Amino acid sequence: MNIKKVSTVLLLMLVALGFNLNGQDFNGTWSGKMEVGPRSMTIEFDIQQNDEGVAITWASPDEGAYGLPATATISGNNLNVDIPMSGASYKGTLKGETLEGTFSQRGMNFTLNMTRKVAGSDEQPLRPQEAAIEADANKPYHSEEVTFTNGNITLAGTLSMPNTGSRFPAVVLVHGTGNHDRDENIFGHKPFLLLADELCRNGFAVLRYDKRGAGASSPGSPEDTNVQLAEDALAALRYLKTRPEVNAEQVGILGHSEGGSIAIMNAAAHPDEVAFIISMAGPAINGVDMMVEQNRLLMLTQGYEMPAAVAQQLKEMFTLVATSEDIPALRETLKNQMLPQTQIEQLTSPAYRRLLQYDPAKDLQRVKCPMLAINGTLDFQVSCDMNLSAIEKLVPHATVKRYEGLNHLFQTTSDWQGISSYNTITETIAPAVLKDITTWLKSIIKK
Repeated sequence: MNIKKVSTVLLLMLVALGFNLNGQDFNGTWSGKMEVGPRSMTIEFDIQQNDEGVAITWASPDEGAYGLPATATISGNNLNVDIPMSGASYKGTLKGETLEGTFSQRGMNFTLNMTRKVAGSDEQPLRPQEAAIEADANKPYHSEEVTFTNGNITLAGTLSMPNTGSRFPAVVLVHGTGNHDRDENIFGHKPFLLLADELCRNGFAVLRYDKRGAGASSPGSPEDTNVQLAEDALAALRYLKTRPEVNAEQVGILGHSEGGSIAIMNAAAHPDEVAFIISMAGPAINGVDMMVEQNRLLMLTQGYEMPAAVAQQLKEMFTLVATSEDIPALRETLKNQMLPQTQIEQLTSPAYRRLLQYDPAKDLQRVKCPMLAINGTLDFQVSCDMNLSAIEKLVPHATVKRYEGLNHLFQTTSDWQGISSYNTITETIAPAVLKDITTWLKSIIKK
């Protein structure tokens, strides 16, 4: 890779030339991606324009949502969309063949530029692993819809179990950061569907659930952090122990990304309840260092090296966010540093501040149950070297494995690539990873 050295941080002012065109045609399906925190999200508008007005629906393909209601008005080359059910709106201006605009939701603004899709095109790549599972009419396991509670929160999920046998060892699947459903759906990939299928075929019961605020589970709160999410995961584990089909002595947690941290938190706090944990790209270093490293690796995906001075500035900013007690003053400080309002809202949210404050080291030292920790060497979200090295040092009995050429989702890739590559890669999880998880689980259950 040709890495470019960045010596200064530049603020680029881009001037767009707009053209006044008469009789603008907005008919068709418009599609674009906007950056929401650490991931991209596709938004689509299907517009039918005639003399009587404008008919419009919108879609969020990454979340499997289509044909959602909206209203729109068109004035010259300007499009205004109102989405009451989501508290959202879009304002865009047609410039040439591009619709340039802003998607707004609950006080946050996101740049969303869109292009008209070619008729008959399909931008969603085939997900062959999911397709094979869904097409199999003779699965050796069955699934049922279940609910369980954590205080006043009801969590809805799917419990899958082998068709034959009894007293199954069981696994709870815990999602990473984001508003994930029970399959941890991202860009049409369903990693938890694959994991549940693999484990059930090998004699395990598996519970996967919609995160609070997602799917059929209760809404969350803006004050929720990984503390509440860890409690949800523990409630899932305790629910499994009540099932007569499950061996209550052999129930553990598999967590991806932030879910890996949640698995560690529960294993440390409840050693008598958690039989084993698996961390798939779970953070194992303090939040400030993790976010500085994540930003450094993210720059690598763009072909740049982060200068030491920039890394120090980021560390100081993340430390300030983590340690400040006066949130209004913190927001004002960040505003004076010319950060966009959307970034300020994210940085000062309880969940983000807790992420920066959390240091897994003490919890890792208290993990006594069997532990498997895995990471891909091309993971730019959770550094393979830094996090696995920390686990090797703090949990000597853990089984640790690095996968060459895999990213944060454990997809096979050839180089440092950004989030958009998750969508273009058709593989959801490398088969070797699925096999290794199953092999390790069988080995510790046998013991």
